[in-house]
Amino acid sequence: MRKKGSFTLLEVIIGVFLLGILLTALFNCFYQGIKKNITAKELKQTVLNLELFQLRLKNIFSCLEGENPLWLEKHPDASGGALIASYKQNVDLDIDMCGSLEGMLFLNKNKQICLASWGENGKGRVEVLLDHVNSFECKLFDPEKAQWKETWTKKEEKKPVMAKIDLKWHKKKIPFVFFLSESDEKVTYPATP
Repeated sequence: MRKKGSFTLLEVIIGVFLLGILLTALFNCFYQGIKKNITAKELKQTVLNLELFQLRLKNIFSCLEGENPLWLEKHPDASGGALIASYKQNVDLDIDMCGSLEGMLFLNKNKQICLASWGENGKGRVEVLLDHVNSFECKLFDPEKAQWKETWTKKEEKKPVMAKIDLKWHKKKIPFVFFLSESDEKVTYPATP
């Protein structure tokens, strides 16, 4: 006769086996949750970096000043072309960087999009706006020819009405288009066939 309340070896093995399956399933769910949380945080950081980049450029393009405030040129520090802007910055932590400034937006050799700014007093700084950028291309929109131009000199008689920046960042092509507030020109788009 068997005493009630004791377990056989087979019952203990089956219980441990079922407990192992349950713990494995719980651990897998916990691991997947952590993995998705990390992915969500990385995506959130990516979106935040792009929004800050866009906001910084929007701030510059909304404060353009001068007769020809925006042009494109080659620069030895840039990988490819650089976008040069004359703008006014009213608020900055560094008092020397307030007022009329010139800035150069470019991709450096370390694959960073940088904004080099300098004031009338000659003091300057370089801000890194984005890291790990594979390609960077700027174009300005000519309202008379209704087309994007990759070259635009400071001596142009007309002002561009839009600026387009194409990035290849984290294996994705990301376009930005900014309407320039200083332009009085009407934008006409060519008819598509």
